[in-house]
Amino acid sequence: MLIGSIAHPLPAISSDMACSDVLALMHELDATAGLAVVEDGRPIGMAGRTALMRNLAHPVTYALYEHRPISLLMRGNPLVVESGTTIDRVNELIATEKQWALEEGFIVVEGGRYAGVGTIQALLKRSVSDARTQIAELDHARKQAERANEAKTTFLANLSHELRTPLNAIMGFTDMLAAGAAGPVNDKQAEYLRDIHGSGKRLLDLISDLLDLSRAEAGRMELDEGEVDVPAVVEEAARILQVRARDKQVTLTTQLRSRTRLWADEGKLLQIILNLGNNAIKFTPAGGRVALTVDDAADCGVVLHICDTGPGIPEHEIPRIKEPFGRGRTARRQKIEGAGIGLALTQTLTAMHGGHLDITSTPGEGTCVHVHMPGGRAVARVETEPPAARLAAE
Repeated sequence: MLIGSIAHPLPAISSDMACSDVLALMHELDATAGLAVVEDGRPIGMAGRTALMRNLAHPVTYALYEHRPISLLMRGNPLVVESGTTIDRVNELIATEKQWALEEGFIVVEGGRYAGVGTIQALLKRSVSDARTQIAELDHARKQAERANEAKTTFLANLSHELRTPLNAIMGFTDMLAAGAAGPVNDKQAEYLRDIHGSGKRLLDLISDLLDLSRAEAGRMELDEGEVDVPAVVEEAARILQVRARDKQVTLTTQLRSRTRLWADEGKLLQIILNLGNNAIKFTPAGGRVALTVDDAADCGVVLHICDTGPGIPEHEIPRIKEPFGRGRTARRQKIEGAGIGLALTQTLTAMHGGHLDITSTPGEGTCVHVHMPGGRAVARVETEPPAARLAAE
């Protein structure tokens, strides 16, 4: 908002006008702040009402200045602003440079020529009005965003149902065909059926992740909390991941250096490890390694490390891949499958537990994702001899 919108077009006074006449004019016009002293259309000073009344309040000073020109009592360096100046800028000038304008007001000009007087009262009134308008606009935008998010969640839930039903049927029929329900299946046909089943499974997993992310963002996802044996969950995740690691000829190991139990959602914790483990295996070439490690944290919590010997991630790409649907250049260049949902969902699930997720990576060497679960969730820490690193298959 521009300052010209609150300028009051009070008549200007000349520098030779008598002080008593100026005071009388102020009373007549109800000029609460003051009047601009103008020569040839341009302001040269400001006669502040409070200062003038103070100077003329005593009989001696009144007699001294009654018939003398206002130029003797005016402020010669008033705050003068162009009508196109923003209200925020005028507020800044008054707060930092021209504090006396709180009492005397300021002069508004257009092209350097007098246009009116502004007062702190009018400035505050407009600032409050603008603030209320902004609050109302923000509230409206928030409600629109909430409605859009609600519509998105409903749409995804409906879409999930519509997609799951035929996908489950397709996968069921491929299982039946692979089992010979419609007759013998040769090796090539069996390979095709495995591809169909695998593609259907990936689509179902993608739909589940997308729906989970939408529910979490909408605040509809809740934690089913209980006492969780973290090392046991890591070992369970390793058993599940071992099949994929073996198919890719990737060595998967676990190292359980903490026996801390957490108050957490066991299913969500398993989902976090599986999402990160699957990502690590996906990006690790044949002959590489993926390690799942559990450590005690300094705050008595737990840190899960999922490290791989993949291509690594340039530092400037890390913020992008942590966003929903964000994918790094390596994934795009190598045409690695994925929609960029898993990491965003993992961050959300971690945050729901009060934790946070960090990524460290060196291009050409590999990546580590560190999941920090806070000490406030620690239930018990059993001091045992930490097991040596071992193959997850053992």
